Amino acid sequence: MTAEDQVTQLREWLIGVDVGGTFTDGVLLRPGHPPIIVKTPTNVSDPVAGLMGCLDALSESLSISKGQLLARTIKLGYGTTQAANLIVEGKGAKVGFITTRGFKDTLVIAEIGRERIGMDLTASRAPSLVPRSRIFEVRERVDAQGKELAPLNTEDLKNAMDALSAAGVEAVGLCFLWSFLNNEHEVAVAEALKNYSNWFVSVSHEVAPLLGEYKRSATTALNARLGPLVQQHLLSVGASLKSEGLEAVPLVMTSAGGLLTMEDAASKPVSLLSSGPAGGVLASKLLAERMGLSNVLCADMGGTTFDVSLITEGELALSERAEYAGQEIFTEAIDIVSIGAGGGSIGWVDHGMRLKVGPSSAGSDPGPACYGHGGNRATVTDANCQLGRLNPEGLAGGRLRLDTEAAKLVLTDLGNEVNLGPEQTAEGIISIVDAAMSDAIRSQTVAKGLDPREYTLFAYGGAAPLHAASIADDLGIRQVVVPLLAPVFSAYGIVASNIQHVLSRSRVVPITDFETIGSVFGELEAGGVRALASDAVPESSRLLLRTAQLRFKGQMHAVNISMPSGAITKEYMARLGVKFVETYERLFGAGTSSASAGIEMVTLRVYAVGITTVPQLEKTDAPTHDGVPTGSRKVWFKGTSIEVPTFSGPLEPGTRVTGPALLDYPGQTTWVPVNATALVDPYQSLVMTVN
Repeated sequence: MTAEDQVTQLREWLIGVDVGGTFTDGVLLRPGHPPIIVKTPTNVSDPVAGLMGCLDALSESLSISKGQLLARTIKLGYGTTQAANLIVEGKGAKVGFITTRGFKDTLVIAEIGRERIGMDLTASRAPSLVPRSRIFEVRERVDAQGKELAPLNTEDLKNAMDALSAAGVEAVGLCFLWSFLNNEHEVAVAEALKNYSNWFVSVSHEVAPLLGEYKRSATTALNARLGPLVQQHLLSVGASLKSEGLEAVPLVMTSAGGLLTMEDAASKPVSLLSSGPAGGVLASKLLAERMGLSNVLCADMGGTTFDVSLITEGELALSERAEYAGQEIFTEAIDIVSIGAGGGSIGWVDHGMRLKVGPSSAGSDPGPACYGHGGNRATVTDANCQLGRLNPEGLAGGRLRLDTEAAKLVLTDLGNEVNLGPEQTAEGIISIVDAAMSDAIRSQTVAKGLDPREYTLFAYGGAAPLHAASIADDLGIRQVVVPLLAPVFSAYGIVASNIQHVLSRSRVVPITDFETIGSVFGELEAGGVRALASDAVPESSRLLLRTAQLRFKGQMHAVNISMPSGAITKEYMARLGVKFVETYERLFGAGTSSASAGIEMVTLRVYAVGITTVPQLEKTDAPTHDGVPTGSRKVWFKGTSIEVPTFSGPLEPGTRVTGPALLDYPGQTTWVPVNATALVDPYQSLVMTVN
């Protein structure tokens, strides 16, 4: 064995890092050893320093240097909030935009979603992503079949570039009509732009090759606005990790639930808007498969937000549209709904003297009052602290001792505004935030014709296990699962994911035209193979998956359908049509389909997956036995103080705990109420039965 082989053999550790609004979560997985988890405060002003702080905490857990830690690492996955934060804060690059002559006002006029028409009396048009003064037209035209009607006018292009330069733009968005069918004009202009200046160039046929003029334009413009800063951040992360000793190629999580290299992700920052939360959903799917569960509600409550997603019949809920900065855009993503309900969500009183919670958050600096960092507003975490649910000896694996007096003080101040004591105020905060989270789940289930009682609730993130039983009781859900790695579940899902490139193309074609459909899929799959080859993924580790958006002829909206592998033939498409009808009627009710109108395909999509090293979940079967409390705490419950037994985790498989009880694990506490029983399963997850 050569020295190089010996070094490679030593590189077997896996690291996942998820930067959240309050904490940066890290997990280290080593073959044959229990996982190591850490939670460190997020450094909002310097995310790279925050990442390095998380890695420092992991290395300190092993009493080794950060360089030694990274030298042993074969895979590092990273989840970032950088793109989402830029949108929330209204920041980004100064953008110019080039489009087809006659369509300068597409971005300015914008669109409004049908669900808001006539329903939202306060609805107003969001500001254009690019000011009209920085939008320039170029004569060129391609028709709806992809045929060139008018050539690209180079004089118009030269004038536009000169004007962009004079305006001092940092990035340029480029979107021509029907360019996803014929991209020759966009390719030529993109090359000219890159030769003219060092602008970040966002091109629609690369960013969003989909049908829908406004959404394609908005996606391209938003990608341009995010591009320079996100690119700088990702490349800085990669360079910093390399300088600290990481030899493996660092990977970043996308909203679609796959990993990309920093360089690939930097060219399409709009694909990173749900980077962290996607990891938790992927981890849920992995654990659900091991547990034999097909219907799962993924509930992630961290310090800032509560994120909800569904796994139905073993399949992730996917979406190609999202709304950011008041603009509806195209983005291939796991369908995740987020609300401002986290441990740091702030309680306040409105003009009607009603107690409210969120969406504003105390973040990591100063954080909740009980963190002892100067917070002076009552938060959900302060409420849980006052009620006795949290271990005052510390959060974040013991790294953060709680200041119970500070929590009581801010809750007393807030309660004085509504004539409530600190305990009643805390109970009110918990009731309000629990109701908000239940409503978020209803929006993903009941509002879509799905029964939440047919799902198992997966509760993860540092705060969700405290609230899961109440949410389940409200929704009629009988089973709750709290994973062993719940506090860092998204970080675990990130490192447990594979490399994934998403290739899409809109092409409205009847499903009977299997030759055209096969040809387009062939082109997409060839592109996927090229992308995986550039990532040095061996052929034996490549996987190509197909999905498509289908609709009945005459409809505006389509339904996403997964497709099997194999040759696309007449028989293949006939079977797909049957599957579409069945899916449609499951979603919208029996008898709602209209197969006689004809079925057409709208968008074709290929997921090019590169199988990477993923951690294996260890299973340990053990006989059921009653757990032995390690202590007790006084807990305020429904208006009275009760003594509740506490258990220090992780508990062994087979351990059974009957409520009321508090299970204190590193990084999180699970509340088991009177009407519930928790059993530790072979994967060391807490499986709670709520009666």
